[in-house]
Amino acid sequence: MRKGRWSSFINQKLQQSKLSTLMVTCFIAFNLLLVSVVVWLAYQSFSAVTFAEISKARLALLNESTRRGFDFITGVTGTAYALASNRELSSLLETADTGRLAQIHQRREVSRILDHTMVVSEGITSIELYTDVFNEVTVTMADRIFPVDTIAHDSWFATLEKADAAWVPLRENESGQSLVGYAQRIFDSHGGTVAYVLIRLSRADIVRRFADVPMVLDGKVLLVDTAGNVVMQMGRVDPAGEKERADRRNEASKVQETGGAVNSPSSIIDSAWIQEHVQHGADGYEVVSGQPGGAQLVLYSRPAMLQWRLVQTIPVYTLLSPLRQAGWQILGIAVLGLLCSAVLAYLFVRQIIRPLRQLIKRMRQLEKGDFDTRVQLSFTEEYAHLAYGFNHMASQLTTLMEQVKDESRAKREAQTGLLEAQIKPHFLYNTLDMIHWRALDYEAKDISRMIVQLSKLLRIGLSGGRLFIRVRDELEHARCYVNIQSERLPFSIQYQEQIDPHIRGCYIPKIILQPFIENAVMHGHSEEGTLRIQVHMHEEVGPHEDIVIRITDNGRGLPEGWKLEETCGIGVRNVHQRIQLYCGKRYGVQLSDRESGGVEVTITLPRIETDEQLNLWLDGEK
Repeated sequence: MRKGRWSSFINQKLQQSKLSTLMVTCFIAFNLLLVSVVVWLAYQSFSAVTFAEISKARLALLNESTRRGFDFITGVTGTAYALASNRELSSLLETADTGRLAQIHQRREVSRILDHTMVVSEGITSIELYTDVFNEVTVTMADRIFPVDTIAHDSWFATLEKADAAWVPLRENESGQSLVGYAQRIFDSHGGTVAYVLIRLSRADIVRRFADVPMVLDGKVLLVDTAGNVVMQMGRVDPAGEKERADRRNEASKVQETGGAVNSPSSIIDSAWIQEHVQHGADGYEVVSGQPGGAQLVLYSRPAMLQWRLVQTIPVYTLLSPLRQAGWQILGIAVLGLLCSAVLAYLFVRQIIRPLRQLIKRMRQLEKGDFDTRVQLSFTEEYAHLAYGFNHMASQLTTLMEQVKDESRAKREAQTGLLEAQIKPHFLYNTLDMIHWRALDYEAKDISRMIVQLSKLLRIGLSGGRLFIRVRDELEHARCYVNIQSERLPFSIQYQEQIDPHIRGCYIPKIILQPFIENAVMHGHSEEGTLRIQVHMHEEVGPHEDIVIRITDNGRGLPEGWKLEETCGIGVRNVHQRIQLYCGKRYGVQLSDRESGGVEVTITLPRIETDEQLNLWLDGEK
């Protein structure tokens, strides 16, 4: 039910809409849909291809950075191996049971060797030596030699006891820096461990190795060891993203140590995820959803010399922001083009619809009766055909209307002249014959009176060629005829009139009462010796305001089977034809027998009060 109402509502709105509005709306809707689909498909396909290419390019950069960045491993391990194989250092550490002064000298020499190695080695924060050889020596100045107990309780020390050397995560030192180190055992000549050398590397030392490739430091970068544990987190921490690239290269962030793994509590990219998704010895990338900041692109490089690799996470939103900006710019250009095309379409449609509106305007003028209106020819072929057809139709209608009016006027005049010619001579001859015989029987006064009545009768009947006369003139014409017949016939005629005063000045066709009075006199005289004729005129109340005339007599009535259509008499049929010719088919004459005897004639006519109304009827406008 609702669907039908909605459909009818849409149809009603469409029927009430203008053609120009519908055309412009359809054009804008179609172009908007087309532009939206094209832009969306282009953005999706272009962003997918661009995202894949950007991911591959960043993965190549990450692999290159891994290869270059971990070149320092060789230097660090070489430095540690050089210290472990230094015979002078070994001999200083193996000397036992010497005097206190000798041990102080030996410790200073060991510290000198460490300082020298620190100077010649680049990118190392510090070199520390852990041994119990000099535990009995009191230190008067700071150096880099510490007891083994200092590191014995660290989590990585147990791993070092099982190997000659290892990369280890370290706690913060006195400077507060988060470090990673390389520990190496130093053996004596008997194969026992005499000391442990620890080379400390700060975050800045490691990040400096990757500074030549700044894009690698975008987002969050994890340094992962052979077991998949996160050794260190590095990367750019700049929410505004507006610092210079040189400032971002050396920017530090916090290192978290939890049993050899550094994990971010707000991210799912941790040791477990790396062990599950990162393939051994391979590189790749993957999009991870469900992050607090949105989807993340995770890239992992191939392992370096010590099976360490870099794992980088970059927000997809940040990665595609330039592409998104370009997409908005393209969309803005498309919308601007759509608006321009809509304006041009409106102007074009308006120019196209203008001849049609002109045609509609002329048609409305034609409906109002202005048959002289014409349409200018348009520049398009279709509108030119319509304009030519409309002008030809209006011209033909004008010609036909004039032709119909002329033919109708000529026909009415010819029929009226013919019908009157049939009536007037017939009555005129009888009257003149009667005057002749009466002149023989009576004196001149009677003849004079009859001639006066006859002159009135002829004057009103002719009426200067007019077709309609006033009601009062038509009644005078009837009375003249009754007076003449009363003088002529041997029986008396009782004539009465009942006329509504409001209709005495109205126009009716002339000579419509006399033929029916004549029929009553000639064919319906009563056996009582007195013929009673009554004429009753009144206005009929209704939408048409007609005039009804009733003529009654007390005569013999109509012959059996009499019909108006089959009558051969001239008078009655003449009146009926003239009324329908002048006034229309709904008007005319009806004859019927009265219950009390005699005939009743009912004449229905339109009410015409003024000369303007009469001219409209005569011109065929009604």
